[in-house]
Amino acid sequence: MPATDVIEIVRIRLPGLPDDTDALIDSYVQEIGQRILHYCNLAEIPAELEHTWASMVIDALRIEQPNMPGVAETSGAVQEITVGDTSSVPAKPAGLTNTAKSVIDAVVLNYRVDLNRYRKLRW
Repeated sequence: MPATDVIEIVRIRLPGLPDDTDALIDSYVQEIGQRILHYCNLAEIPAELEHTWASMVIDALRIEQPNMPGVAETSGAVQEITVGDTSSVPAKPAGLTNTAKSVIDAVVLNYRVDLNRYRKLRW
């Protein structure tokens, strides 16, 4: 299944993404695709996993690019909470707190229920 189909699904689900983010989205699609192949021990990703693949890419974008236009609107993050005369703002990270590898691994493992159906054993 071509990665361009997955990119199109991501663009449909996140309609506010700027046009200049295709390279970034493609890098996530390729990275997640390789992780799916590795996890499932497959040579090619089945077409049935197309939407799961796209959902995984969107989750990775939400985790690693939370302030990117088109993604920020879908994350559901609260900017400020006010109760009476007291307001609270969630803490902002001081920098990149997750490495790409750990984020991608976490996303793949969150979808293991969907991926296990296609997983093959190596002998």
